[in-house]
Amino acid sequence: MPPDRDPARAPSLLRALVARLTLVVVLGLAGSYLVLYFEFRDGLWGLEGQSIAVQVQNLRTSIVSGTGPPRLELPLSLQAFYAQTNTLNGYQILGPDGTVLESGGFSVSYLPVPVSQPGGQIIMQRETDALSGNRIMAATLQLDDVHGPYWLRVVRNLEDAESLVAQLLLGALDELYPPVTLLLIAVVSVVVVTVRSSLRPLRAVSQQASMLSLSRLDERLHTQNLPRELVPLVQAVNASLDRLEADYRVQREFTANAAHELRTPLATLRARLESRLSAQELGDIALDIEQLARLVEQLLCLARLESQEQFQCAPFDAHAVALEVARELAPVALESEHYVTAATPDASVPAHGNATLTRLVFRNLIENAIQYTPAGTSITLSADAATVIIADDGPGISPQAAASLFERFRRGPNASSVGAGLGLAIAKGIMERQGGRLWFDANAARGARFVMEFRAPM
Repeated sequence: MPPDRDPARAPSLLRALVARLTLVVVLGLAGSYLVLYFEFRDGLWGLEGQSIAVQVQNLRTSIVSGTGPPRLELPLSLQAFYAQTNTLNGYQILGPDGTVLESGGFSVSYLPVPVSQPGGQIIMQRETDALSGNRIMAATLQLDDVHGPYWLRVVRNLEDAESLVAQLLLGALDELYPPVTLLLIAVVSVVVVTVRSSLRPLRAVSQQASMLSLSRLDERLHTQNLPRELVPLVQAVNASLDRLEADYRVQREFTANAAHELRTPLATLRARLESRLSAQELGDIALDIEQLARLVEQLLCLARLESQEQFQCAPFDAHAVALEVARELAPVALESEHYVTAATPDASVPAHGNATLTRLVFRNLIENAIQYTPAGTSITLSADAATVIIADDGPGISPQAAASLFERFRRGPNASSVGAGLGLAIAKGIMERQGGRLWFDANAARGARFVMEFRAPM
């Protein structure tokens, strides 16, 4: 089975969506800008070309042919038009070789003669004046008279202030860069906010899924406000949770029933053996039966903790309960040359919970200290305002063993008696069901130190 991928290195759906949508927006804005720029530019050039083409046709009607070269007799309106100061329009009559026969208005030093086109078509040119460097647009029409072909040309100065109005309109598109940039930032911000808000239901479901546990198997992931595409996935997960809950309930009921059914045969077996055999004859058989009976009780306790059964809770003094358990186990400790002492005999720890189950927590911890430490070890019971501490001065617990200390069926390598490794798991479960906590203090200077924090009475 391949190892799980590090979540920190997993691809981000938010980042991918934002990147792709941003790319689409950028390409869309850039494409729209380019289309607008070229369409506007072509439109301006088209209007300029149509304007001077009309002028060519107007001038054509004013041509006078006679014995000499062709010339123009302009009406007063056209004379005034081409006589304006700093005019941007001009005309030329050119000979076949390009010699200027007549001109008026805006003039250029040199423009190449276009290639002749059949059918009397107007030839459009965009050139640069060789002398001034001005950009020029020209419309040229080839004509014939008795002296042969000649050219009628209208020119327009694209650098002129009046023509620059159109150029400024075109250049105004360049000024759109800052607002387009701001628009892009605004659009990307909207994209980020929209994507994040769209993924919020998914994050809520993920948070809900992270809180599922064996004690909360009855909960299901909600589909409210989820995108339609994710609803089948959540429904499939909920269906899997239904099957897991059903299987787990069957397993839990089987364990509880099996443990419950074993209690009576074990008690009967022990009673019959004790009635027929002496203590010497029983030997290790009695110890084995006792260990088996304890395992059954632990399994029953686990089944109760994992069920939805509500335990009766009431205020009690946790430290006083711990002292009672220590007194009960004192003979067992002395028999194995261990010493149980109370560092704070007059302390009081008000708690709210089930005193009977709490006794089991203290009993498991003290018995573990007796089993896992060598003879001569002292076991100390102490308390403060809200916690009870059970510590010993034995060899302690290695970091490797501490990592799995509260897992079921885990036993240390130095255990001095047979057991199933359920004591600490049960103790931790009891504390959590009562709203308290149990943890191993890894910072203890010597030995093993367990801290129990209790919920205060209401």
